[in-house]
Amino acid sequence: MSAPLFDLGLQPERTALAWRRTALALVAGSLVGARVLAPALGALAGVLGACGVVAGLSLGLAAARRARAVDAALRADASLRTGPGAGVLAAVAAGCLLLGVAALVAVLTGSL
Repeated sequence: MSAPLFDLGLQPERTALAWRRTALALVAGSLVGARVLAPALGALAGVLGACGVVAGLSLGLAAARRARAVDAALRADASLRTGPGAGVLAAVAAGCLLLGVAALVAVLTGSL
């Protein structure tokens, strides 16, 4: 008799909570960024803030969906290679990285 592959501990729940905090931070950061950048960028700050809010909400929904799928796959001893929401998580992470680099360049060059 072999030991079960999956430990029914709290690892999936901790991961889901971490993604939820990340999504919340993205929404809050987008709102604060829109407020702070409004004098410099005008209406564009609102558009960028709205895009960040949509990205954060999408991230939160995709992460919750993926957490449920991963938990079900672990309980069924199934493959974890692919799952729902993986593309959204990767796209939001890449988008945040690009926006962060663009903001850093803007600050260092004095564009703002």
